[in-house]
Amino acid sequence: MNILIVEDEPYAAKQLKQIVSACRPGVCFVPEIDNVEDAVHYLRSGQAIDLIFMDIHLADGQAFEIFESVQTFVPIIFTTAYDQYAIRAFKVNSVDYLLKPVSKENVEAALAKFERQYQSNHPIPGIDYIKLLHSLISNNKVYKENFLVPFKDKLLPVSVKEFAWFEIKNGVVIGTKFDKTNLVLEERSLEELAQIINPQQFYRANRQYLINRMAVKEVAQYFNGKLLAVLLPSPPQSIVISREKTYQFKEWMKG
Repeated sequence: MNILIVEDEPYAAKQLKQIVSACRPGVCFVPEIDNVEDAVHYLRSGQAIDLIFMDIHLADGQAFEIFESVQTFVPIIFTTAYDQYAIRAFKVNSVDYLLKPVSKENVEAALAKFERQYQSNHPIPGIDYIKLLHSLISNNKVYKENFLVPFKDKLLPVSVKEFAWFEIKNGVVIGTKFDKTNLVLEERSLEELAQIINPQQFYRANRQYLINRMAVKEVAQYFNGKLLAVLLPSPPQSIVISREKTYQFKEWMKG
């Protein structure tokens, strides 16, 4: 079975690939794609793939833009942290819909559903939207709201909302509060942290920073189509949004 992963976060793509391989040893993966444009070109080429795992938010837009440009009958399992897209996702030949961070159990269930529907030569049943809504309600992800962090000789309970940004420095995740206090977190990477805090509140601006929407004072045009996010308080380094992520960042800012 040939599988295509369309995902703009390298860590998420790697994690998904590992989980799928654990569930179905021996599957083959074609090279990963991280943007709408390349996905359109790939699907137009008619390459032989059996299943697609696709994130809804990509570097240069939303996955639905792919299907406005090219028609595909390849089954799709959507993955995203934003469950409001679920109904629309199921209208595009979707096998299943997984909320991030994905688990082995959910991936296994989605693969089993794919095998039942697409490899048995049985007609594919219509989507049960009522069941889907109940499923979304029961599986809504609860994000971390508080941290217990060491400070001097104490452990402090700190609300996630108190942090203006998180950064990785010398292999350590440090959170900076709006009062400019720096606290060391137990999470070992920004990838790990991003999986447990609300993506509608915090955005992975680049490899080094996760920023709070409430800390963004303004957004300015930067060189070569990039954006400069001006934060208050100001971080030690400029927060530059790459050209590939400008659309996604603007959508995130809109809420």
